[in-house]
Amino acid sequence: MERSLYLEKNIGPLDRVIRLTLGAALVIAPALFGWSPWTIAISAAIGGSQIIEGIIAY
Repeated sequence: MERSLYLEKNIGPLDRVIRLTLGAALVIAPALFGWSPWTIAISAAIGGSQIIEGIIAY
């Protein structure tokens, strides 16, 4: 049972679009709605990671 130790792409084209859209919404929406600074920071961190995952597809 030999498995590759290299990273493999785990998302398709539709998943990439969803992750990019969700990431952008998580970065922009909390600031527009005037949420607390901690909520904005946490939401932006999660949104940013989704954007990066959508761009690199890993």
